[in-house]
Order: sequence, then C-alpha cells, then structure tokens
Amino acid sequence: MSRRRTNNNDDDSLELLLDTVSNVFGGVMFLTLLAALLIIARGTAPAEPDDAVDERPVPVSAVLVEAKVRQAAAAIQAQQEIMRQLDPDGDVLAKSDRLRSLEQTLSLARRHAGRTDHLKEAQQQALRDQLANQSELEQQIADVQRQIADQAATASAIRTQSERSVEFRPLSRSMTDEAVVLLRYGRWYLLQTGPSEGVNRDDFFVLQHSRSLTRVTPKPHRGSPVTSQSLSDLATRLKAEFKPGQFHVLIAVWDDSFSEFNPVKDAVKAAGYTYRTLPCDSSTRLSNQYAAEAYVQ
Repeated sequence: MSRRRTNNNDDDSLELLLDTVSNVFGGVMFLTLLAALLIIARGTAPAEPDDAVDERPVPVSAVLVEAKVRQAAAAIQAQQEIMRQLDPDGDVLAKSDRLRSLEQTLSLARRHAGRTDHLKEAQQQALRDQLANQSELEQQIADVQRQIADQAATASAIRTQSERSVEFRPLSRSMTDEAVVLLRYGRWYLLQTGPSEGVNRDDFFVLQHSRSLTRVTPKPHRGSPVTSQSLSDLATRLKAEFKPGQFHVLIAVWDDSFSEFNPVKDAVKAAGYTYRTLPCDSSTRLSNQYAAEAYVQ
C-alpha cells in the first residue's frame, strides 16, 4: 500500500514538472513572437532616451499589435494595387527615369552652351582687337607712304633745282678786283666787309696769319641762310662796298651747298656783277696768296 502511494507521488511530480516546463517554454515563445511583432510594427522608430530606462514598460495588447500588422499589410497591398492600376505596364516608371535622364542631358547641354558662348565672345573680342590693330597698322602704312611721297617730292624739287640748265657766258679775263662770297653749311659768307677791311672775323676762323699769308675757314654757326631776304641783303652790301664796275665776285662753293649756288649766282648777276666759281671740299682752306688773273663770266 505504501509502495503504490510512492509511485503515484512520483508520477504526479513528473507531470507537474512537465507542465511547468511546457508553460515556461510556451511563455518564452509567446514573448519572442510578441517582441518580433512589436519590432515589425514600430519599424525604424527612434530609440527612447536613456533616461526612460527606469520607467516601467507599458503593457501591450497582442490583439492591438496584430491589428496594426494587418492594417500595415493592407495599406501596402492597397498601394501596390493602386500602382498596378496606374501603371499596369511599368511605363510611368520608365518615363520618369527617361525624364530625369533628359533633364540631366539638358543641364549638361546648357553648361556646354554657356562655355561655348563664353568662348565665342572671347573669339569675337580677339577678332575686334585684331581688326583694330590692322586699322592702326594701315594708318601707320598710310602715314609712311605720305612721308615717302613728301620726301620724293622734296628730292625731285632739289634735283630739278640742282639740275637746272645754265647757259654759261664765255669766260673773259678780268682786270677788276675780287669780292669773295663763300657757300658752306647751306649759308653764305662775305669774306670782307669792305675793300680796305681785313678778314671778317665775326664769320671766319683765322687758321694762319702772317705778312704774306692768311688762311681762314667759315664758322658753322655764323653766316646767313640762303633765302630771298638774305640774298637781297647780300646784293645791297656788295653794291654798297664793292662797286660793280671795279669788282667781280668769287663764289667759293663747298660740296654741302651745291643746291644753294644757283640762287646766289642769280642774285650776284642781278646786282650787276660778273663772277667766277671756286669748287671746294671739306679739306679746303682759303688763303689770300697771289693768284693769276681771273677769268669771269
């Protein structure tokens, strides 16, 4: 009797232990499923602050969680159904992608057009600068051409004057005294201011002076330029001091004043003098040594 009671007690204890284990395992499984449902329902909800750790958890109804899960699934299904109705063939999405691609292409084209416009403006500015430089160069060429033409005209006038044909009268022996006019540096010089006067030291350097020889050369900064007024003054001075019937004129011409010879010669002839010429160069120095009888024209 005692033995049967013992066996019954052992069976009851085993059944109680199995019931307890089953209940604990079922509770753990339920809590795990509940936690998974809460995570799905909450999604990416922000984490609660740390200071709420100590708060007591609010009881959650499993029915409410299941209802929210069903509601979310229904919303997703409804959205998918709407998308299928709006775009059954998927054209809207493809067109949207195509539109975005076209917008990107348009943006790139606009940027490229902006760079092209900037480059075009730079090229146009360079062209304008080149045209301005070309215009300035053409103006300079025109100025040089005018200068060349002016110089050619001046040279032609000088050549015409220097090449003027002069009909020389026959030479004749002169027994008259001599008044000396020099042409150098483009100026005329009168060697003496009068028959009884010595060398005109205002206009000449005296290089050598003795009883028998006086050698002189004209001063570059003195004398008178060959102009109509100065030649009129020359004729007046000659006639005042050197009488035309008693004197003839020696015109000494240096090689830098050949173009001035004809005007001076014409003025001397117009004053009533015969003349003779004496060509000189840069090494010539005049002296008053005795010379043979003069031949004049």
